[in-house]
Amino acid sequence: MKDKAIVLTAFGTSTSARNTYTYFEKSLQKRYPDHDIFWSFSSKLLRKKMKKKDITWHSPEQILKNLKKNGYKGAVVQSLHIVPGIEFEKTMHAVQGSPVPATVGKPLLSSEIDCHRALKALSAHIPDPAEWITLLVGHGTHHSGAGAMYMLFDQCIAKRYPENVFLCMVEGIPSWDATRKKLKKSKGCKIKFIPLMFVAGEHMKHDVLGKHKDSWMMQLEGYQIDSSSEGVGFNDKILDIYFDHLDEALSKDTTL
Repeated sequence: MKDKAIVLTAFGTSTSARNTYTYFEKSLQKRYPDHDIFWSFSSKLLRKKMKKKDITWHSPEQILKNLKKNGYKGAVVQSLHIVPGIEFEKTMHAVQGSPVPATVGKPLLSSEIDCHRALKALSAHIPDPAEWITLLVGHGTHHSGAGAMYMLFDQCIAKRYPENVFLCMVEGIPSWDATRKKLKKSKGCKIKFIPLMFVAGEHMKHDVLGKHKDSWMMQLEGYQIDSSSEGVGFNDKILDIYFDHLDEALSKDTTL
């Protein structure tokens, strides 16, 4: 047992996209071999859903209590959320009430520098805008701070890609309706979906790519669709941003 543990906290998914977590943990173990790693999930609904499948997922609060019980002297709780919104606030609240000294690693997009780095990490998967329209699909939020970070990321996209690369949210803005209007003005007939989500879970499978009449894909008659991209948790350059945030949190002495 190591003195300081790493606690990963994600929203969670009940889909097969959970393999994203396995990939991330293997990458993490290579970079931080001297730390014990634990998982926590911020969605109460998904924790209940997984329990019905006989899979136990703990909240960040419960994991931190367990660490205290098992003799750990400190912890770093690394957020795997995309923006500092409601789920990240839950993480902060858990750390503030932690029975062991703990610090927090920031979500993926937490500064303008993060936005530029993340877009650069995604650029290898963005096809030629002269031939393709690319939709970067986020979960979205009604949280003002998180919404502002999405808007900053949207501005970075517009500067790097003046045409045919759009940010679009399942919830909130930029909305799907607004983005569809942009698509109609574009001459492109090929669309690529890239999830701006840690896991390409239920939102991508149902809301975006579902076979029902209200899904985004079913409203794109006449377009050639590429939906092959995985969640950003499989993008090694994206993981480097998370790891840099983790390094920053680890550098803070939680024992003081």
